[in-house]
Amino acid sequence: MFDNRITRMLGIEIPIVQAPMGYIARAQLASAVSNAGAMGIIET
Repeated sequence: MFDNRITRMLGIEIPIVQAPMGYIARAQLASAVSNAGAMGIIET
């Protein structure tokens, strides 16, 4: 979708990075974000 330095560097399609939200958001949210083409993050 987007072709810029950030998307190429991170290997994603959409220049959106989901913020890690600790105990509120788990792997399901990060998975959905990643499957949509953005960068999903899981906080440890």
